[in-house]
Amino acid sequence: MTGIVGRDDVSDNDDVLSKYSGKTIPSLVVWPKTTDEIARIVRWANLKKISLLVRSSSGPRLRGDWFPKVENTIILDLSKMDRILRIDPLNKVVMIEPGVTYGKLLKELTRKGLRPAIPFIPEASKSVLSACLDREPTIMPRFHWDSSDPLLCTETVFGTGDVLRTGAAAGPGSLEEQWASGQAQKNPQGPSQFDPFRLVQGAQGTIGIVTWISMKCEQLPEHHKLYLAGSDNLNDFMDFNYAVLRRRLADEHFMLNKVNFEAAIASANDIPEWVLVIGVSGHGMIAEEELEYRTGDIMDIARETNIILHDSLGKIKGTDILTLLNKPSDVAYWKLQVYGECHEIFFLTTLDRAKEFYEVFQNTANTVGFPIDQIGAYIQPLAQGTNTHVGLDLFYSPEDKELVEKMISLSSMGQAQLLNRGAYFSRPYGFIVDAVFKHASSSTLSAMRRVKQIFDPSNILNPGALCFKEVLQ
Repeated sequence: MTGIVGRDDVSDNDDVLSKYSGKTIPSLVVWPKTTDEIARIVRWANLKKISLLVRSSSGPRLRGDWFPKVENTIILDLSKMDRILRIDPLNKVVMIEPGVTYGKLLKELTRKGLRPAIPFIPEASKSVLSACLDREPTIMPRFHWDSSDPLLCTETVFGTGDVLRTGAAAGPGSLEEQWASGQAQKNPQGPSQFDPFRLVQGAQGTIGIVTWISMKCEQLPEHHKLYLAGSDNLNDFMDFNYAVLRRRLADEHFMLNKVNFEAAIASANDIPEWVLVIGVSGHGMIAEEELEYRTGDIMDIARETNIILHDSLGKIKGTDILTLLNKPSDVAYWKLQVYGECHEIFFLTTLDRAKEFYEVFQNTANTVGFPIDQIGAYIQPLAQGTNTHVGLDLFYSPEDKELVEKMISLSSMGQAQLLNRGAYFSRPYGFIVDAVFKHASSSTLSAMRRVKQIFDPSNILNPGALCFKEVLQ
């Protein structure tokens, strides 16, 4: 291994390994810096029948399924591959390596007059590439046209060691030649009639290792305002939400329950059970006019649906929240500031069923004795409102062993209840993985395993994850 990456980028130090350990301790940590090094490591691992697990972010890890699942695993830490390869303001595209974080990317894009579609107040140390590959929900459904957005083209090292560039990046010509001819790697489809990036996205590192992506961005608005509405009933926002989403009037558009609002933004005595956040912007030469007409239409819908929008909620101003939404979380990630730990649960549904699932989960929490006031909720419309991400955050102190046991019970039982009622776990982690694939049809599982066999025939990439339980052969 030192012959591939050099002695300084390999470690078997116990203190280093402990940072990547869970139930199983890895054998080595390796920090490759180029696509060629990764491809050589993958080919070497095939020969030696050694598993590889890829990491890009430094943490925290809140989903309980990030550690090696088999013995003799090597961690490939891609955090040193941290270059922003290209920013193209004209085509609103950026190309980045796995180690580029939200803290770094947001700063550089702002200088170029761009902003990325980002998750809700992400960790500053979070890998942007890994968030795109994992289909992390973004806060602007107006710009979310496909489940894969904002991911565009990729360069992927498959489990065979073969390297493929997807979409428009596939060619002809090198990247530099494509740039010289005016191409921007903005079309994710292809090569040919095949979209291989869809095999890698959401696969949790079981199909290939992505060494760079291009992702779409949006123009920074000249004018930007944020409005808030409160209610003790989530469904009070339903007619308003669907009308605004259908007409694509808002940029930021999501809901938080009181627990998550206070944890992420600010605490106040007069915060209702649910807070709706709506952002409106104006761009270019007619920025003021755009902001005016979009705000006017939103206010008309609000009046028709009995929603009262304010530019502040008590002492909490919309301008202050807007500042938070345009930057990553502080060094202390907001989900860890109140109780010390957080366990994430998330799934997809339709907006009209979000309250139903939330109440089902609350009932399960009451059954196991987990406190309701330590369950945060984040409701994020996606793909212009055609589906909705529901995120549930279980806040707890790791020193409270009894509460930890209740959290584990709630995560297991609660997710099972949600799954049985029709929640769609498109990104399964932790307790729910086996149950999700038990619900899948035999033909779906067969197809997934055939794809795995094609692109990772020796099963060296994150073996044991998802439905790929076979051992190395």
